[in-house]
Amino acid sequence: MMNSAVTAISVTPARASAPAGAPASGLPATITTLRPASGHDRAERIRDVVDAFRRLRESLARFNRLLAARAGEEPARGAADSALQPLLSALARHVDPATFARYRELKRAIRDARRLDKTRETLFSDAFCLDIEAMRRTAAELERLDTAFVGLCVEHVLAQHEQRSQVPGDTHTA
Repeated sequence: MMNSAVTAISVTPARASAPAGAPASGLPATITTLRPASGHDRAERIRDVVDAFRRLRESLARFNRLLAARAGEEPARGAADSALQPLLSALARHVDPATFARYRELKRAIRDARRLDKTRETLFSDAFCLDIEAMRRTAAELERLDTAFVGLCVEHVLAQHEQRSQVPGDTHTA
């Protein structure tokens, strides 16, 4: 296992023509750090942001498939592989404000996700990639949005099931 202070090293061999009288230790003349440990933290933050985008995209695709099925439409193929913008647009199109109890929260989440989708384009810019705290905040915001969408979807499905289970004139629910 590598030392946590260094994630990669470069070894330069000692010169073959070492001065007379110098010890022949066989050790390299210099060891140079190529990537400091902070590079590991940076790589973890990039992974966190990419994973959070992927989870959000997959949640939006599931939500869209559910709403499309309820509307009797064919779910889009490969939707989980698409960018967020088409998924967000499809979600806004599928949701009926009259039947979606927390429509305002959904619209706000869609707006926030559209704003954060622009971060995806700047993910590999030097300004963003070198700012560990900005990446941490972005990953947290993406996770918050994913949780919000999942919660809204589950709440909507439960409300739809409850409405369907109620029979006019019957006081019992299934």
